[in-house]
Amino acid sequence: MKKYLYLLVFVLLATKSLKSQAPTTAMDFTMNDCNGNVHNLFTELDSGSVVIMEFFMLSCSPCITAGNALDPMYAKLKSTCSNKINFYHFGFTNSYTCSQITNWVTTHSYTSVPIDSGGLQVAYYDGMGMPTIAVVAGSTHKVLYVCNANTASFVVGDTSIIADSIRAFFHCNNNTIGIKNTAVGTASVSLLPNPAAGKLTISLSAKSQGAMRLDLVNMNGQRLAELVNEQLSTGSWNKTVDIPPVPPGFYFIRGEMNGESFVRKIAIQQD
Repeated sequence: MKKYLYLLVFVLLATKSLKSQAPTTAMDFTMNDCNGNVHNLFTELDSGSVVIMEFFMLSCSPCITAGNALDPMYAKLKSTCSNKINFYHFGFTNSYTCSQITNWVTTHSYTSVPIDSGGLQVAYYDGMGMPTIAVVAGSTHKVLYVCNANTASFVVGDTSIIADSIRAFFHCNNNTIGIKNTAVGTASVSLLPNPAAGKLTISLSAKSQGAMRLDLVNMNGQRLAELVNEQLSTGSWNKTVDIPPVPPGFYFIRGEMNGESFVRKIAIQQD
């Protein structure tokens, strides 16, 4: 009996470990949107498109905050980077009606396509922490970004991460798109050295005092480590932090202060 109990614990732990990993490829679907048009995700992606999906709950205020940030980012990217970008708003459950979804999208003046039933996809992307957001791209059906129950909650600064990922996919220029990347009440932010190995010095000029949090984030938008969490005074600030053990590659430093945020890209090399 003890042997079987050990086996059960192992399976449960393994399942939990697997669920903590964000999907790296998209889940296909063929669905009618609330305007009566048919969408097959993989067909759209195979044509070289990017698809932005927000799964929302009607009573969820963070879902509105996310939509308010994603919609102008989407519009700017579509006009300045590539026309092959689509934006869908799904109800997080299959019990919502098209009338409810369309009313929610219209009320908030979003330019996204309303679709009523996203329950299966929310489960696939390990959601239930609303909003759940997935950005997928290209013929490999790659997940560029996901915000779900296991990642840090969406903040407005994530639009910079998403925009950078989409620009990189389309090989667009790296002009700032979406939200301004100089928020957090700061005049400037610098990361030295960049590329970095082992240690990183972060410097900024704070325009006001408040609690500053800095996270290391991967290209899928997952928070990997908290680097700084402390009170800042007005003026210059700098701190040298240890870089956690991560594979060499590109990452983001995401900062939050007084409800605002910034994102900076960094290359990390082996120590």
